[in-house]
Amino acid sequence: MPRIVDHDRRRAEIARLAVRVMQRDGAESATVRGIAKAGGFSIGVLSHYFRDKDELVGFAFQWVAQQSFADLDAAVAGVPPGLARLRTALEFMVPASGAPSFIRVWLNLWGGAMGNPKLARVHRDYYARWRRYLRRYLREAVRQREIAAPRSLRNTTDLLTAAVDGYWIGAAFEPRRFPVRRRRALVAGLLATVLRPARAA
Repeated sequence: MPRIVDHDRRRAEIARLAVRVMQRDGAESATVRGIAKAGGFSIGVLSHYFRDKDELVGFAFQWVAQQSFADLDAAVAGVPPGLARLRTALEFMVPASGAPSFIRVWLNLWGGAMGNPKLARVHRDYYARWRRYLRRYLREAVRQREIAAPRSLRNTTDLLTAAVDGYWIGAAFEPRRFPVRRRRALVAGLLATVLRPARAA
């Protein structure tokens, strides 16, 4: 009787393997041959699921994005809606030093997205989804009367996004300069600077 293969699960397994290779050796090492060797299987197995390296790497980045948002959902699940949830989400996006992270993978995505339309689409879709999260949390905070409605929701969202990107890059390269307590203080200071209290409405 032929063995039943869960193809979605197999693709996810290959994506996880590709991410491990990129974390260890960089995106340039995530070739079909290199990933097959790391997984201990033939190139034919990968070519059955992915036409080429670009498709494989693009799928791996999509998998990373899905994992990131699943972890974010878990992080905010027990947090009340509003400012607390917004703060938790922003802190989540600045990973703790030594914690499992995809920092190197995301830096590779940023570099690859500059010249690869497939990776650029993954990058664009990820940030569009992240900004939707932030807009939702901002609207919750307004409904809770914790903050005044931003004069420009789009500008406020982009400011928060850009600032957090800067924080996690700084923490990635200089972890001693950005310990957990300081990163939390920076996020709190960011919110105090960008948002207006409800009484000012």
